[in-house]
Amino acid sequence: MKPSIAVIGAGLAGLTLARELAGQAEVTLFEKARGLGGRMSTRRQDDRQWDHGAQFFTARSRAFRQLLAPHIAAGTVAEWHPNLTTLSPEKPPFKRPWFEPHYVAVPGMNALLKAMAAGQEVRLQTRVAHLRRRPDGWQLFDEQDGDLGTFDRVVSSAPLPQTRELLGPHLAEPDALAPYAMAPCYALLLAVDAAALPAWDAARVNHAPLRWIAFNHRLPGRGPAGSVVAHSTPEWAREHLEHDQDWVQQQLTESFLALTGLPVRAIAGARLHRWRYALSNEPAEPGEGYVLDPQTGLAACGDWCLGGRVEAAFLSGRALARALSRRP
Repeated sequence: MKPSIAVIGAGLAGLTLARELAGQAEVTLFEKARGLGGRMSTRRQDDRQWDHGAQFFTARSRAFRQLLAPHIAAGTVAEWHPNLTTLSPEKPPFKRPWFEPHYVAVPGMNALLKAMAAGQEVRLQTRVAHLRRRPDGWQLFDEQDGDLGTFDRVVSSAPLPQTRELLGPHLAEPDALAPYAMAPCYALLLAVDAAALPAWDAARVNHAPLRWIAFNHRLPGRGPAGSVVAHSTPEWAREHLEHDQDWVQQQLTESFLALTGLPVRAIAGARLHRWRYALSNEPAEPGEGYVLDPQTGLAACGDWCLGGRVEAAFLSGRALARALSRRP
């Protein structure tokens, strides 16, 4: 009889784990959001869209390139060749080259996850609030204490703070999650007059509250309506995380206007997204790319295990799947 595994979080790490364990286990993914994505989410309004988390990804490992190959062939993933610049309040812009391929999912960053979820059992809008150990496994409960089922193993691929909250009290090694950390980030989403934008497509930013600006509508497969995603630095976000959100939006908008030289009238609308757990630090000690507690059957994976890139989420989920395959 195949073991049953509950995976909390249907992002890239969780979906990779389920994909790798196909045929070996009965995997059920629980996702609190109404759609797939996590930090690969896409927001839409009228004829505009914003990839307000990850804007692109690289493929440095052979395994990740193999995963992407059929999606590239199908048009779900495309290589991105932006006109990239560097901005700073004190210096003129200068062109910034990229020396390796960069990719995006089409028509939004969550398209890759939607493709990977095909054939998987995913329960959307289902938040796992707590779990309880039973003689026959782990029983999961939602926020109303509703029974979500009992499973042989539970894996959290959620961001680190949620993983700590869910699994921490039950781990045989209380310090198993101690080496890992995450940082916040703000995403400013602007509807703009596309004709008013400069010629470059994306920018790295130095010495400002913002650290990244991209003209989202210029990514492959997007529509023509002007849309901008601007990310803050983690340091600025941490300092202003609990400040009035209207004030935060105003400060980031002013930084964007100062860096780009756009007039205020070029902005047709603005929204703000606060990522409390956006960026992952390199672990204090190098590990295997996942957390596995053999005594309890609990485990965790995610980009935060390997330093935060999109590819790190894939590699973490894949490494944990292989570790679970070796265990009874």
